[in-house]
Amino acid sequence: MESEVLEPSLAEVLEELSGLRDLFRRRLLEDATKSRLVDELHDQLAAARGGLGEQLLSPVFRELLLLVDRIRSLVPRTGDLQLESIVDELLEILRREGVRPVCDVAAFDPRLHEAVRTEPANGRPDGTILTVLRPGYFLGTQLLRPSQVVVTSTRAESAAPEKKHVREVTDVDDEVDGRCGQVK
Repeated sequence: MESEVLEPSLAEVLEELSGLRDLFRRRLLEDATKSRLVDELHDQLAAARGGLGEQLLSPVFRELLLLVDRIRSLVPRTGDLQLESIVDELLEILRREGVRPVCDVAAFDPRLHEAVRTEPANGRPDGTILTVLRPGYFLGTQLLRPSQVVVTSTRAESAAPEKKHVREVTDVDDEVDGRCGQVK
């Protein structure tokens, strides 16, 4: 009789084994869920840190780009190769920090360009970019500054562009080509 009490029946063993299997599956599922949540939190933290870095560095990069513009304006007058070298070095430093130029495109895009002047179309489509007066740049996917451009217009007057073309620096929502920051 004692052996019957000590030895569980096959049905009891199978029931206990089934319960343990269910417990094991639940624990695995919980561990996978916890692991996924931890990974998501790490990704969000990394993105927040990156965004904070971009937010803190953006004003510095804008000032450096203004310095590049000022130096570039001196080069044609002086023909100084040292000034050109300084511009190249500054742009290389910015490039290593993730600053990319806005690609030259033929058509005006208000997400990338600021129209500072219009000129008669002379047979070209409205909004064709005639000249890039100041190049634009991205920092990652954020537009650091838009390109300032001269565009064609069929309007007879050569008035200042509409207010909607003059824009503040904002994030570009579309996917950005990493080579030159062009919106795809």
